[in-house]
Amino acid sequence: MKKSKNNLFLLLLCLCCTSLAIAQSDENINTDRPDQSEGVYTLPKGQFQIENGLVFSKEESSANLMLRYGLITNTEIRLEGDFDLRTPDFSSTTFSVKQRLYESEQRFIPSVGLIGYGQYSKTDAKAYTFDACLAFESSLTDALSLAYCASSSGQFENLDVTAQINYAPNNKFWTFVEYYASYNGTRAPEHNINAGIAYLLKPNFQIDLSGGRTLWQPEAQYFVGVGIGYLFI
Repeated sequence: MKKSKNNLFLLLLCLCCTSLAIAQSDENINTDRPDQSEGVYTLPKGQFQIENGLVFSKEESSANLMLRYGLITNTEIRLEGDFDLRTPDFSSTTFSVKQRLYESEQRFIPSVGLIGYGQYSKTDAKAYTFDACLAFESSLTDALSLAYCASSSGQFENLDVTAQINYAPNNKFWTFVEYYASYNGTRAPEHNINAGIAYLLKPNFQIDLSGGRTLWQPEAQYFVGVGIGYLFI
């Protein structure tokens, strides 16, 4: 019980940090939420960013906290924790490194990123797993872009894919529609769809709202999520 209280205190402390008033910058925040796809963008060297969200469904209620830090040019390190609000306790902790491999300046030619993960989970049969993701982003028009990813999970047992269309009419607002699925040779694929919006209250402060459901299941499962992102400059 004492350990659970300490974990909850750490989570609340990180949430409070996002309300700190700090200097602003002309550079807008760029987050890896609220969609399922990994972005290609990496934080500039020395910058620190917090992303946090709450997800609610019939089966679970959880919080997802990610701390991101720009290590060197085109490389960032990240620490992510999934917090089960019903337990309450951290169900998994993930350390990852994102490397931007290629940044495209032409439409339709994708930028490319590579992410490596090391995860500890209390709920999975394999406590420690290592996986990887290839992420792609292509500009279609001034307002439309395409993002898609191929990644592994469960120590390379599952193939997870995502594909999404983003619409950003200005530098304060963007919305998306996304398909994502998980494939495994021993069971039927899991197909899902979600959509969401994000809005910048300040250049370094984003709020978001999203929702989704499973596809082609006997009983559809729904979820909704809300979140924030804050860039410390």
